[in-house]
Amino acid sequence: MRAGAAGHEWRGQDIAVSAPFSAIEQQRAHEYVADQIRRQIGLGLLGPGEALPPERELAKLFGVGRVTVQLAVGLLEADRLIQTRRGRSGGRFVVDAGQGTGALDYRIIEARRDADLIIASIEYRVIIEGAAASMAARLRRTAELGAMEEATRQTRIARDDAEFTRYDTIFHLAVARASRNQFVLAAVEEARLRLNPVLALLPESDLFHQISNDEHAAILEAIGARDPELAGARARAHVERTAQTVRTLLTSLNRRPPSLKRHP
Repeated sequence: MRAGAAGHEWRGQDIAVSAPFSAIEQQRAHEYVADQIRRQIGLGLLGPGEALPPERELAKLFGVGRVTVQLAVGLLEADRLIQTRRGRSGGRFVVDAGQGTGALDYRIIEARRDADLIIASIEYRVIIEGAAASMAARLRRTAELGAMEEATRQTRIARDDAEFTRYDTIFHLAVARASRNQFVLAAVEEARLRLNPVLALLPESDLFHQISNDEHAAILEAIGARDPELAGARARAHVERTAQTVRTLLTSLNRRPPSLKRHP
């Protein structure tokens, strides 16, 4: 076998493997900070209208200087994820995609642009969330089951879509965490990051919430009973229903102008 430099080939008796190397791009500190905040917003753990911690506190949390935090905030503002308000009650706040046509239009444009990735993520989610629930049924501990129960309770008393989405996400991450596999947890989290911005475009629906709550309760029951097959089947059915809702929404967005109103 012959070893080559970057971009050359290694040749064996009957195979040739191309090995193109590329330079490593070092992520700058403010980009890392922005990514961490962006994930919290994308997962709904920082909800619409919610204030970010003060600049000094963020700098301490991330172990960076305040200038780094300011640069990160600039990136998030450019992405229309947060806005800065001045005055006594000012601060940095998560943008509510349902308030104001500008922010909403931007989310619709994003959904249209990323439609193929969104579809791929919901198809992947059917596979990975079923596996996560099955593994959780075998491996869960009492404390982990308690976290799922609390998330389910919170979704039932949620006051609005944003609060429902937050605890819905927490429930699914709690199930994935109970699988005891960091790769499964990371996969579920990535799928939620793609899904949540699209769910935020759906009209508020008490029926949608009620069905989701009932399905969560059924998944929780199977996990509590340590029934991997039933837990996996119920989780797959749950995410398949959501996937169909997302497909319908994406089809609708492609037929409407950007001025779509979320609450008719």
